[in-house]
Amino acid sequence: MTITITSIQEDRKEEWNTLVSKEAYFSLFQSWEWGEFKADFGWLPIRLGVEQNGELVAGAQLLIKPFPLNLASIAYIPRGPIGSWLDQTISPDLIAAIIQVAKQHRAALVRFEPGIQYDTELEKQFKEQNFRPSYSNQPQATLVLDLHEDPEDILASFHQKTRYNIRYAKRKGVEVRTGGLEDFNTLMKMMAVLEKRSGLFKARDIEYYQSEWKAFAPEGKLKLFVAEYEGEPLAVNVSIFFGKHAAYFHGASINAHRNLMPNHLLMWEAIKWAKSQGCLTYDFWGIPEEVGQEYYQSKSLPTSTRTDGLWGVYRFKRGFTEQVVYFMNALDVVCKPALYPFAKLAERNITVFESLAALFDSFRPNKT
Repeated sequence: MTITITSIQEDRKEEWNTLVSKEAYFSLFQSWEWGEFKADFGWLPIRLGVEQNGELVAGAQLLIKPFPLNLASIAYIPRGPIGSWLDQTISPDLIAAIIQVAKQHRAALVRFEPGIQYDTELEKQFKEQNFRPSYSNQPQATLVLDLHEDPEDILASFHQKTRYNIRYAKRKGVEVRTGGLEDFNTLMKMMAVLEKRSGLFKARDIEYYQSEWKAFAPEGKLKLFVAEYEGEPLAVNVSIFFGKHAAYFHGASINAHRNLMPNHLLMWEAIKWAKSQGCLTYDFWGIPEEVGQEYYQSKSLPTSTRTDGLWGVYRFKRGFTEQVVYFMNALDVVCKPALYPFAKLAERNITVFESLAALFDSFRPNKT
């Protein structure tokens, strides 16, 4: 069967997005819109598509970012490639085409971040093909809520304590409203509190969040929710969807009135919104990797009482669902062996989410 690999241009945007929307999990990062959004931060989006008998069946959106002084670059495929790219009649040619494009842009490496569940056999195959295990910018382990049922049945599926906390917040007067650009200063203040409180999450600058909102909110794909008590903002939730999958993208809260459980009600409102948009899943976006590893090995969830790192967040999210998804780790293909150690140098000691992405976004020639 003949396949053709071609560069996908804007006139095929909808066809590309249709392919992306068929992914089994949240796939915004391979969407056309995400590539355009990242272009505002100095990334060059390139879409390679695989056609089989005239039909687009697989592909990859590469995001290419030059390093300072333009001496080299990094090529990044977040949650991709997509479609039937693992098919052995497709994979070798697609990967070769990806590497060729990366080399044309002086990439020191290509980072693949497959949006597929972890599999030891696949890991072995990738190693045999000279892929190197690498740092994942997106969470490797997460919890995903099934939204196929009616809202009442979804609520009933939550842990009893989570249901109680949602109703308790309502009873105590916590209210949730839709926010806008005027609420981003509040979000940033809460992000600073979260960063200090957890030591795990690294906030970007306000420009990034505002740009993200402008890129996706007008089309109805992004929603900012604010939980308030007596007019005081307590917590913020930014959720986004693409195709049939939604995700909890950003969120933070202040320390005051945490006993009113605003985050539980806030998350429930975001879930209901995702359901109303026709989404079939809601991704809670990140739990400890150890949970994913244990679940993969035993199909059971750990009962640890740890509160360090993501463990406290995990306990909160687990109240909504116990469906774990454990993705393949990121994989590097080295294009310039002499430069690879320098490209990796920036990743040393990265221990918080978003740090690596924020670092590369900061290499922005047009930034003033």
